[in-house]
Amino acid sequence: MAANPPARGTARLPLPAATLLLTAVYAAGAVVALLLGDPAQRLVGLGVVAVTAARLAARRAVRRGAAPWS
Repeated sequence: MAANPPARGTARLPLPAATLLLTAVYAAGAVVALLLGDPAQRLVGLGVVAVTAARLAARRAVRRGAAPWS
């Protein structure tokens, strides 16, 4: 059997509610750490923001069809 190629312009699936909730919690914690924390907590807050942004960007790239290693 031949596989049918995926249709172009297929609708993107929205982010799951759990992903959105977790992203919002991480972002809120990072903002609090950046505003109220000591230097070590600010550094951790920046790390959380960087990792969260990277994970969302990777998820978006995978949804577009790019290989995760590209």
